[in-house]
Amino acid sequence: MEGVRVLAISTSPRRGGNSEALLDRAVSGALCAGAEVEKVILHDFQVSPCLEKRGCEKTGECVIQDDYPFFYERFLSVDRIIMACPVYFMGVPAQAKALVDRCQCIWMRKYRLKKRIEATDGVGRRGYLVSAGAFKSPGTFDCLMKVMKYFYLTLDMEFAGDVCIDGVDAKGDIEKHPQTLEAAYRLGAAAGTP
Repeated sequence: MEGVRVLAISTSPRRGGNSEALLDRAVSGALCAGAEVEKVILHDFQVSPCLEKRGCEKTGECVIQDDYPFFYERFLSVDRIIMACPVYFMGVPAQAKALVDRCQCIWMRKYRLKKRIEATDGVGRRGYLVSAGAFKSPGTFDCLMKVMKYFYLTLDMEFAGDVCIDGVDAKGDIEKHPQTLEAAYRLGAAAGTP
């Protein structure tokens, strides 16, 4: 059996920020567990918001011509997704929300066209989240969690874990939290294990 296929997505427009540092640690854990990992930077792709063209109602595929098909193909075929999302105004950054909203075509495929996404090789499909937020509050990740849990449900993935830390803002602040970085590594190792 091949290794578990993991898609790691950094959704922040800031390169090398705290959320991406958590993602990099998770990627290290997944690689050490023997997974095949593809890390992508969402900011390097052109993904429009959903434009409600409704072409997906018939095919389960989006009709907008941009880079979304890159993600669509992987969303249907990978075993695991690790999404890194910083918190913007107590929610999902615009880039990540556009990507999630474009999965309306997968929602249509699943619920209207009754085409489920099947796990391959007996490996269950699972999704994970790593996130850093500047604002220190008990509710910092509430909105983000709701979006991510429903996103993974739409993709027929179990939401299997998260590592979230608030009170980090400046680039590199995450390095002051080695326990959180270690937790991200363990999350990645769990994601990379069949």
